[in-house]
Amino acid sequence: MIYKQEGNGASKESLDSYKVLRIGDVAFEGHKNNHFLFGRFVLNDLGNGIMSPRFTTLRPIEKYNISYWKYFIHYEPIMRNSLVRSTKLGTMMNELVVSEFLNQSFLIPSSKEQNKIGSLLSNIDNLITLHQCKDDF
Repeated sequence: MIYKQEGNGASKESLDSYKVLRIGDVAFEGHKNNHFLFGRFVLNDLGNGIMSPRFTTLRPIEKYNISYWKYFIHYEPIMRNSLVRSTKLGTMMNELVVSEFLNQSFLIPSSKEQNKIGSLLSNIDNLITLHQCKDDF
């Protein structure tokens, strides 16, 4: 997910139809590519903003570990089967059928394990970023 301070170029008249996306909300982006054959979920961990109404967004009903879930929902091998069962081909991209998606269940670790896994994955991401920055100098 990328935050653009300047916006996305949408006209002021169209902004009323945009969705408010809060930290912790999840967006479904239905464009398929070699890594995401049925689309992908992206968790907003950047800040509050707005999003085009053409994207499906989900808001959690209870607090959860963002650092764990941002990796879990974005991992194609875990999400593929669920997305096969809960997406349909749209005009420009796949569409998420929310009711079918919400009828599915996933095996997930305990909250304590989620905290540890999320922390580990975030640390690894930070180390990769540091090494990439170091190589740029």
